[in-house]
Amino acid sequence: MVYEGSPDYKLPIVVPYQLPLSRLERYFRSVTAIMETGVYRTEGQWSLEVSDLLRGEMELSTSQAVVPMRSGTDALIAALLMAGVGPGDHVAAPDLAYHAVGAVIAQVGAIPVWIDIDPCTWNIDLVDLSVQLDRQHISAAVIVDNYGTPCERAAAASLCRAHGVPSILDACESLGASLGPGLEIDAVDWICVSFSFTKPIHAAGAGGALCGRSSLMEEYSSDARVLLHQRRLPELNAAYLVMAWSDLRDVVRGLREVYERYWAHFSNYGMVGQPDGGAGTRIHAPFLLPSGRDRVDRDDLIAHLTLFGIQARPYFESQARLFGGRLCRVSCEIADRVVCLPTGAGFSEQNTDCVISRVLEWLGRQVS
Repeated sequence: MVYEGSPDYKLPIVVPYQLPLSRLERYFRSVTAIMETGVYRTEGQWSLEVSDLLRGEMELSTSQAVVPMRSGTDALIAALLMAGVGPGDHVAAPDLAYHAVGAVIAQVGAIPVWIDIDPCTWNIDLVDLSVQLDRQHISAAVIVDNYGTPCERAAAASLCRAHGVPSILDACESLGASLGPGLEIDAVDWICVSFSFTKPIHAAGAGGALCGRSSLMEEYSSDARVLLHQRRLPELNAAYLVMAWSDLRDVVRGLREVYERYWAHFSNYGMVGQPDGGAGTRIHAPFLLPSGRDRVDRDDLIAHLTLFGIQARPYFESQARLFGGRLCRVSCEIADRVVCLPTGAGFSEQNTDCVISRVLEWLGRQVS
């Protein structure tokens, strides 16, 4: 996967959220107060408020606890350790996902078992997951809301539970996604959330949270390997996130509008987006090139957009190609054809029109 790019992009891959000026001034005042008190990590009012806001947003039951973390990656590592995963254990995870999933499995010394994805949803294929759970001993399963579109959480959690396997939901891309039947977020054992700068709103660029049953969280609260103090969310980041929270719904609405505008213009050429039933956050703005195209065509589109200062990326690569292991047919096929277009909380209508015109220019050239 190619991540290099010119720092001079007129339209970067993401235009991140910015706190409105009135609240930014309030944030600076909170920074001064935090510096004066010296309470920097998960001990003050801001982190507690983040926990309450996240609990309400995800409709968590009272049996669930929330621990603000330094990043979604730290939350995933802690969840794997709480699930008892260690060196040599096998962890199931979707082959098509951000490579942080494979990275955290490697960090705890475990071995990934890649699961193929559903060609319609681009999320984990529950049939393939069931086959792999039957076929070998798996110590935990990570399911992912790919591109911010909720996977079949309840069904996946039920499948794991039937096999006695702890389930971990990587909801790092779906903050602000709609909940509904089958999408209940507390059906899984652990939930990992991210507040990084690419998300609809963020915690001054970085942050995350781990959610899980209170009894389990309490059991590990004093375990330095798991909920390490240095992995907790700093109050400086928490304060920013609290002040941004009221914009979450509007930002997600804007992200969806950008994505739908893209899709409306590209679909006539066979370039389609990810179906989500109206639930997803639409971050990353992923699109599949027309059937019959491959990664050579995808890279040609990326190069074409680069000529005009527009950044696009081949999100996501097959994790098996990055980390080794079982190759998954559908995942590899989609990885070869998917491209993510510029988007973000600060993306304007004018920017959207610019991207659309250049992509249509490329698509028209392919037809001719």
